[in-house]
Amino acid sequence: MQLPRAGWFTICLMCAASGLWITKAQQKQNPNFTGKVTPVEENSQANIAHFRFDPGARTKWHSHERGQIILAEDGVCRVQVKGGPIMELHAGETVYAAPGVVHWHGAAPDQGCTQFNVTRAGGMTWMEEVTEKEYTAPVKR
Repeated sequence: MQLPRAGWFTICLMCAASGLWITKAQQKQNPNFTGKVTPVEENSQANIAHFRFDPGARTKWHSHERGQIILAEDGVCRVQVKGGPIMELHAGETVYAAPGVVHWHGAAPDQGCTQFNVTRAGGMTWMEEVTEKEYTAPVKR
């Protein structure tokens, strides 16, 4: 399974996670919306983390009960789903790991990165370390 590069869905989920959704009452008064806009989940509990990974640094394999958004702020980030190819992300690029999908993320071997990670409240399962063979596998761009 490959992580999809995120688009509008991810942006909307990030807005919801950061508490930017407006209530239905506000929708009627908000001139910034056209048409019907309905929050999927209001007052969602979310965890937002901001990490700096040194070159070669990475997480262990893990999964999130309710999924995770990984946004590259700068540098070269790497992400991989168990059994899939390694993807590199550059500033402004995002991926979404669906609920329960085992993955890791971190920096490229020769360049660090900064990431924003957004997860909705729920469980997280940590697993084994990413081996050097796994980490240095070919990158799909």
